Formats: sequence, C-alpha cells, structure tokens
Amino acid sequence: MASTDQLRQWWGAYECKKSAMKKIAFFKDKIRIAPGTDAAWKVLETIMAAHGYKVRNGDTGAYNCRNIGGTNLKSLHSYGIALDVNWTTNPYKDHAGTRPVIFSDKPTQKARAKDVKAGLADTDMTPGMIADILAVRTVEGVPVFEWGGTWNGVKDAMHFELDLAPEQLAKGIDMATVNAAPVMAAVQPPVASPPGMMTVTARSGLYLRSGPGTDFAKMQLMPFGTVVQALGTSGDWTKLSLEADGIPDGHAHVSFLAPVSATAAGPVTMAAEQAETITAAGIKPLFHPSAGSNIDKHWPQVRDALKRVDLGDVPMIAMALGTINAETAGFVPISEYISKYNTKVTPFDLYDAGTAKGAKLGNTVPGDGPRFKGRGFVQLTGRYNYSNIGTQLGQDLTGDPELANDPVIASGILARFLKNKESQIRAAIADDDLRLARKLVNGGSHGLDAFTTVFRGVMTRFG
Repeated sequence: MASTDQLRQWWGAYECKKSAMKKIAFFKDKIRIAPGTDAAWKVLETIMAAHGYKVRNGDTGAYNCRNIGGTNLKSLHSYGIALDVNWTTNPYKDHAGTRPVIFSDKPTQKARAKDVKAGLADTDMTPGMIADILAVRTVEGVPVFEWGGTWNGVKDAMHFELDLAPEQLAKGIDMATVNAAPVMAAVQPPVASPPGMMTVTARSGLYLRSGPGTDFAKMQLMPFGTVVQALGTSGDWTKLSLEADGIPDGHAHVSFLAPVSATAAGPVTMAAEQAETITAAGIKPLFHPSAGSNIDKHWPQVRDALKRVDLGDVPMIAMALGTINAETAGFVPISEYISKYNTKVTPFDLYDAGTAKGAKLGNTVPGDGPRFKGRGFVQLTGRYNYSNIGTQLGQDLTGDPELANDPVIASGILARFLKNKESQIRAAIADDDLRLARKLVNGGSHGLDAFTTVFRGVMTRFG
C-alpha cells in the first residue's frame, strides 16, 4: 500500500490543477479526474454496476482542491485520484481505538443504508463488492485501488483512491482481475413476476450479443442459472432484459434459455444435482492411482465447498479438478516446494518484500516470502491473497498461514478463488481457451497439460 506522501509525490503535477482535470461520466454523474486515470474509474463503475450498487447524483465527487481537515496537507482529491461515493450513506467515522469495518448483512442497498443511519453499520456497500474492487491489479500485478473502509483508526467508507504511480497505471489494468459478472440478488419474498422470465441453461454460460446472430458482438457472458426477461423472439434469437424492467440489453439464442417455471428446482439446485452425479469413483481414473485414497477422503469436501458458492456445475467442477491435478497431483493440500522460481539464497526469498515477485503478491513485510508461500489445493500465494481470501472465508490466514493446508479450509479456498474469477473463467471455457482459464488461476501456463487432461476428462465423462 502506497503512503499518502508517496501518492502526493507521484501525482504532484496535477495538484489543484482544475484545468488539467478530465471530466468523465460516472454512472449518471460527472466527475473530474487526473489525466490517464479514466480506465481505473471505469473499472470501479463496472464492478459497482455488476453488484447492483446505485450511485446517487450530488452525493459523489472526485476532484476538489482542499486540505485534509485540521491540517495544511492536501487531500488526494486535490490531485484527481480520489473519489467519494454516496457520502450520506458511507459517512466518515473517527472511532475510538482500532477495529475492522462493520458491514450490514441486509440484502438490499436501501436496507443497508438504514443500518448505517441506525449506527449498526459503517457502509451500505457489500463485502463482496469491496473484495472485487480491491482485487483489481495492473498487468504488472500492482494493486489499483485503496478503500477508506479498511483503515483501522477511522472509517471513510465513501472514499476510494488510486494506490499507484501514473507510470504503473499507464501499463494497463489486467482485465482478468476485474470481476464484472452480474451478481445475483438475494432472494426476496415473491412478488408479481414480470412476464417472460427465463433462465440460462447452458452449463458454460450464454453470451449476450448486441444483435440477433453470431455476427453481432459479444457483450457479456451470462453464467449458468442467470434469470432474464425475454422481450420478443426473432427466429432463433430472443431480445433480453437483464434487469427485468422491459428495457432491452441484448440478444441470445433461444436454445439455451428455458422458462423459469420449467426449472422448478432453481439454478442452484440444478448445479448441485450435477455435483452429486460426480463421485470419487468416477474421477479416480483421471488422476494418478496413488491419489485414490485422498480422492475418497477429500473429494466430498471439495464438492461441498463448490456447491456452497454455486459452482456445482460440470464446467466449474472440471475447472476445480483440473486445478488440483496441476497444483498438487496427489489430491491433498500441500505446501510449495523450494525451486529456482522462488528461491535464490534463502527459501522463498524471491517472493519476499522488496522483490518484483513480492510486490505482485502483495508481500510488504520482510519474511512474507516464506510465510505466504503456496499452500493448499490451489497453492494460495502472497500476503494479498491470504488476507483477501481469509477475509471472505472468515479465517485468519494471515495470522496462521498453515490453515491453508487444512483440507476443509483448503477446499473453501479453492472454491472461493474460483468464484472470485468466475465470470472470466466461464468466458474462457465458453471459448475453449483452456490456456487462459489456467492463467486466471496460476498466472501463467505452468501445469497446463495436467490441468487440460483432467478438465477434458471430466467434461467427457460428465458434461
């Protein structure tokens, strides 16, 4: 994490230079930002929109030449690299002592805002949305955003700032780290359903296109089980509304859509049923014979973890099993071995704070290299990943990294890691780009053959 002083130095050329700022649309509002930062703020907008988060006009702002309250130091807003979002429902709080941010567990933004007003929560944002925002990286692995809700001494949940230098951002954002898949809203009590509700039945997802045919551009991948509203059919193509508000968003092929009433079990149940058909005995022939007893022991744990995050369909199970074969082979959580890729003098020193690889892994403290070496079914590596996944699972992985080798926790880590990349993985699978699917987990093509063998085997046997 860059210090405020570092950020002031890096972006100093734009201090209070209103004329240099660029005005862009952010949701329905207009904000002024530092030149060259457009892509970052558009990514923030995309992730918020994917989570159904609504940004209010007049309650959000970026550039503002001002000092930090009670000081003569310039706020990062003075440089066009900070944005405050919905400040009335994400207020600044100067609390006693230190504590983590308090999220509301309510299913809607309006209900979460009421919790904020009642003093029961710090923000109307969700932990899932914040995790997706903080996961964004440049192509060189540098974190893009910092959020004021993570600060220990105060809470500034409205506040997002860029956490890198101009030249780092100029390298480009790694879109594989941007989770832009629409997030399914929590189930509400039944109300009168709009007419024409359909669900996606393609196991690998279904592309929404800009027009009725494959010649039209792909707009986004709708995951298996996505519920949409059909507005009218032209031949084999249906015009769809993603928000079920009668406003068209694109087209999809009718072969992979079914009326919601025809899928009475619901999307999650359908995926769960697919998971139950894949048994330990069924997947053993795909692995080395020595892994047999471990598959008997650990496959139920992996399967249940995948079902808990709605990844119980065949393609995502194939993704998980292929990953296990590439990372551990023996179907058991393991620690990373010492190799020329991680060690020069002392074990895992190439991962340590101050090294290029360490920076990409979010390692900031001497000793982080060996402390946060690869572990588990997915070989979770680096302080950032241990902290992020640990928070999502409610496990103190930074305090006790060896927890990542506990089979039950390792299963949860694998499932959550894949869930965080779900939209990009499904898109890669839909394009049969297994090299990209592997890269989304491993960061490269290491173990691609082992991954592909099991992935193809699962799809052939169970797909």
